[in-house]
Amino acid sequence: MSNHKATAQHFREKCDETVSVLPAYCISYIRSIRQRTAPRTQYEYVKDIRMFLQWIEKSIGHMPDLNDLAQLTRQDFEDYMEHLEYYRDERGRVHTNGRSSLARKLSSLSRFFNYLFQNDMLPRDETRKIQAPKVPKKNIIRLEKDETADLLHAVSGNAPMTPKQADYHAKQQLRDTAIIQLMLATGIRVSECAGIDLNDIDLNHHCIRIIRKGGDEATVYMSDDAQEALEAWLDHRASLPCPDTETAVFLSSRNTRMSVRAIEYMVRKYASWAVPAKHITPHKFRGTYATELYRATGDIYLVAETLGHKDITTTREHYASMTDDRKQAHRNTVDYKKEE
Repeated sequence: MSNHKATAQHFREKCDETVSVLPAYCISYIRSIRQRTAPRTQYEYVKDIRMFLQWIEKSIGHMPDLNDLAQLTRQDFEDYMEHLEYYRDERGRVHTNGRSSLARKLSSLSRFFNYLFQNDMLPRDETRKIQAPKVPKKNIIRLEKDETADLLHAVSGNAPMTPKQADYHAKQQLRDTAIIQLMLATGIRVSECAGIDLNDIDLNHHCIRIIRKGGDEATVYMSDDAQEALEAWLDHRASLPCPDTETAVFLSSRNTRMSVRAIEYMVRKYASWAVPAKHITPHKFRGTYATELYRATGDIYLVAETLGHKDITTTREHYASMTDDRKQAHRNTVDYKKEE
């Protein structure tokens, strides 16, 4: 089973386990979104719904049925959102939620209650009256060209390492270089990178098949530098003592598939040496690639398609600042001076 299929199966089982103890109307809702959402997303929805129903249960003494849900008012939902800002669980642990988390949880409930309303299980949908928290926009952090060069310089071994770090680096340099070069050259997500199998690579056509976040297949194309780094790693990988059943391209020190967390840690390690002033994660590579692609082409649709964004609005929202370069470059394009 491929890494993507195994992960999907894992979240599908967790979702089924969670929803199995909830009322039938919850099971009906999850079935309705099975073909439209990824298993991980389904599981997140179920967790949010379960938490809300358990909160109601504490007030009425039993798991709410549809008649109980029909009695909910706008005030009930507002009270719940206020509760989520700061609360203690059964073990006394404190939990807090910021605006982004509150907005996501409200979105989960809104989708759920809209389904119940649209399918005549509830007479109205009170969540429509709730205004979602305003989430402040975050500045997009990306690498500039000189910072990218510094990062690649660190990966090549030019970093302040201890003898132990240097020894480990010598063993993993080809792998680490291939991963970072590939992510910088394609803009793929860290999960997509970790999920690449050997049979996904087509060196003759300079491309790789990946599985997007929602489960769709896509093809991304490598730069010459990225392919060169990948080929060097594959040559080395072939000499490693790993079983034929291990299909992952990128392996851990134990010669098993490298996890998402391990890739994230590896990137942070090199970034802390090369770009200490910025908090660089694999996702920042995605923004870096998008910026450079847009600067080179000026084609927002190409950027969206390459990144796997189904809605161009997502690309505009996340990379709106990329237009600053173009606006600055054309600051003198319009000239109102009278010709002599």
